[in-house]
Amino acid sequence: MYHIGNVEKRIYELRKDHPLVIPQLDPDKHTKESARKWFDEVEKAGISFIVIGGSTLDPFQAQELLNIALKDYNFIAALYLGNNLSAIKGEKDRTAVYWMQIPNSLNTLYGWDGLISNSLNLERCELEPIPSVYVFDDRNSVGTANWISRSHSIPREKPEISLAIAKAAQYLGIRFYIMAGGSGSTNPPPLSHIEKLSKQSKLFVIPTSGINTAEHAKEMFAAGADAIHIGNRLEKEGGFEVLNEMVKMSKLYPGKSFL
Repeated sequence: MYHIGNVEKRIYELRKDHPLVIPQLDPDKHTKESARKWFDEVEKAGISFIVIGGSTLDPFQAQELLNIALKDYNFIAALYLGNNLSAIKGEKDRTAVYWMQIPNSLNTLYGWDGLISNSLNLERCELEPIPSVYVFDDRNSVGTANWISRSHSIPREKPEISLAIAKAAQYLGIRFYIMAGGSGSTNPPPLSHIEKLSKQSKLFVIPTSGINTAEHAKEMFAAGADAIHIGNRLEKEGGFEVLNEMVKMSKLYPGKSFL
């Protein structure tokens, strides 16, 4: 039986209270000074789990900002699986990586190749793997991640395809389903997909991309999302005010037990 690590357990503990709002910091957009301001605002919002990553991740910049998050704040953090985890050093029981495949990608790096090339680095880098799928659905936009992964997006009117992927992933022992639209997506995640995933799979469902308002967050939580990622919106005017409204909104929805 595969061991579930302490970061993942902590995420499940947080989910027992209500759905989660997970801020995502893109290291390519921040200096150490601006990252500290970002961390301060996120901490004020009462958030303890963050994600660090972007479509074209510089591991050395990511390491600098991760060090600040771990040394000067009480966050637990996850990274996205990149092409070179060996340059990243985490901290046991506080850092994880979305150990993920993109099942609708034509780029083999996002199938087995990336997992194999990074697998021997995880324990040395003290990064806890969280088995995940990262699945693009159609948001009428193509961001860097879409382009790099060469993904065929699932049509919005076909939520049963998302469910089929989730079921296949679940039967392989994968536990997280990340709904992707591409960085800067102009449309929020399709609610019909979230509803099917939350009701008919056992995966931890995280819609991402295009969630720009508290009303969007409300719709995601009402549809059954276990968490949402909020990234680009935080880089724009009023972003942290929106973040705080999203956190308030999340507390109106029931908790859920995964363990």
